[in-house]
Formats: sequence, C-alpha cells, structure tokens
Amino acid sequence: MNRLLFLLIFFSTVLSAQDTLRVGVAHFPPYTFDDGNGHWNGMAMDLWRQVAGEEMLVYRLVPYEKSDSLLAALAREEIDVLLATPISSEAEQSVDFLQTYHRSSLGLALPPSNSLWAIVKGLFTLQFLYIVIGLSVLLLIIGSLVYLLERKSNGDQFGGERTVWQGIGAGFWWAGVTMTTIGYGDKAPASLPGRVIAMLWMLMALAVTSSLTAAIISAADASSVVEFPRDLQQKSVGVVQDAPAAVYLRSRGQEVNTYESAKEGLLALDRDEIEVFVHDATALHHLSRVYPNLRAYIQPTDARPEAYAFAVRDDSQLYEPLNQAVIEFTTTSDWQSVVSSYDDGSRSASGSRE
Repeated sequence: MNRLLFLLIFFSTVLSAQDTLRVGVAHFPPYTFDDGNGHWNGMAMDLWRQVAGEEMLVYRLVPYEKSDSLLAALAREEIDVLLATPISSEAEQSVDFLQTYHRSSLGLALPPSNSLWAIVKGLFTLQFLYIVIGLSVLLLIIGSLVYLLERKSNGDQFGGERTVWQGIGAGFWWAGVTMTTIGYGDKAPASLPGRVIAMLWMLMALAVTSSLTAAIISAADASSVVEFPRDLQQKSVGVVQDAPAAVYLRSRGQEVNTYESAKEGLLALDRDEIEVFVHDATALHHLSRVYPNLRAYIQPTDARPEAYAFAVRDDSQLYEPLNQAVIEFTTTSDWQSVVSSYDDGSRSASGSRE
C-alpha cells in the first residue's frame, strides 16, 4: 500500500513538472525587468500574465542575465516560451514568433531646450518668414478694403490729402492694431460698410492670433529638431555598448561614446557630457517616466524599426493557443492602456503575424 501511494505521488509530481511551462525572461525594460525584489514587471510580463490566466497555464520564470541569450536557450529547449525579443528572419528559422504586440524604433534623447531661446531661434527660420509674409498679405488685403470703403466718408483717418499708398498704409496699420487687440483708437471706420468689415475682421482676428501663436511655437520647435542621422555628425553622441543604435550609427561612420546602460547614457546627457543619446524610443520614454529627474526631450525617428513578440520552439503545440490569446488581448483597449503605461509615445501593434 505504501509503495503504491509512493508511486502515485511520484508520477503526479512528474506530470505536474512536465505541465509547468518554463518562461524565459531577462532584464529588457520596458518589456521585462526585475524590480530588485525578484518580482518581474514590464509590458511583456503584463501580457503574459493575461494570456496565462486566460489559458489557465502553470509556469515558472527562468531568469537570464542577457536578453540576447534567450533565443539560444529556447533553441536548446531550456525554456518553452520567450517573452520579449525582436522579430528577425534569422531567428524565425529555428523558432516560431507569435503575433507582434509592440513596435518601436530608434529615438533621440536631447537636452530640454530653453523655451525663450528656442523661440528667438525660431524667428530666424524660413518657416517664420513664410508666416510673416502670409500675415502681411492678409493685413494688406483688409487694410486696402477698409481704405476703399472709408476714403471718402472718413477722409481724416483714411483718405483726404493722402495718396493711395498712404491710405492703404493707414488701413494696414488699423488692421494690425485691431488684430492684436491693442486698438489705439487713432483710426476707426465710420461708414456702415466699413464697420461691418471691421466687425468681421475683429472676429476673424481672434482665430488669426491663435493660429499665429501656434505657428510661432511650431517654428521654434522646428528650429530645435535634429535631422537624423545627418545632424549627428556635428554632435557628441552616446549609445549603449553593442546595442542596435551603436551598430546602426557605427555602420554610418558616426563616432559614439558608449555606456553600460540607457540610464547611464541619460545621466551623461544630464551632465552635458554628450549632446544626444540614441537608444530605443520606447525604452527612452519608459526611462523618462521612471526617472523624471533625468530631464530629456525624446525625439522619435523611423530608423531601425523593430517588432516584438513572444516566441516558442519550432512546431510547438503552444503556438496556436498562445497566439490566439495574444491576438484577442492585443486588439482591446485594455492592451492600449497597458502599452501607454510603459510608453508615452507608444506604437502598439496588432494585425498580421510577422
């Protein structure tokens, strides 16, 4: 009897161990990362917990020191599922990638610009010149119209002994001070048609003033945008050692300063040791949220796009049920909320399999 009980317990333990999935994880924020107390968080972890709960899966996490060793571990059958890895055609030959759950690309971390200086620089751009020319033409049209309507009935202010150009200039001045709501009161339409035009212009000027403010801010922002990768040639650039950004920039002849982690790179940017730090845009957004004291402006790019997905062994029976569960959850608003909690500039993905 005791022998039979022992055998039942033994086989029950073996079957339970076989049913427990081994899930490979590594420090790869914001997809998977250890909070320092042995608890794993991240975008991919949140997705996996949802999928595992939906499929009622029993699993244990198998930590690895480096994320790039997970694919090899999966191929060696040390783990059953890999949670966070970029999709690649080379890896697809030995593993199966599930539905893409997030996309990202390189981003630039730049020092927060001085807003006043940015606006001053924006005043000397081609974009601002176009704004001035367009506004001048509009004021000239309104001023000319008021002059034509007022030159006879309101000669003291718009007509009289003035030449045509002087009269148009008076109308131009009136249109300008009216638009800015300064309204000196030195000139005002007196005729009914002139006052109708004046009323319409005052209402229109409210929208014009708002648009002008937005356009000036846009011009200031445009003056601080870095053309990637061309403008980096004149700047000191930081990257994480052997990261995709380092490979990408070195292949284009860019000199770079290397750091052990993205956090160290942002610290170097904060200390003015470098002018630009290039890294995965999603990771940069996440770090700027986790460490708000490391102030930086994140400029996204379209360079070196990557898609992230779970992976299982080739021809694994886990593929179909896991893939279906991933698709179902990543097409919901709940998943969008998860992504936004890790990436302010999120590029979540759902759709066809990569």
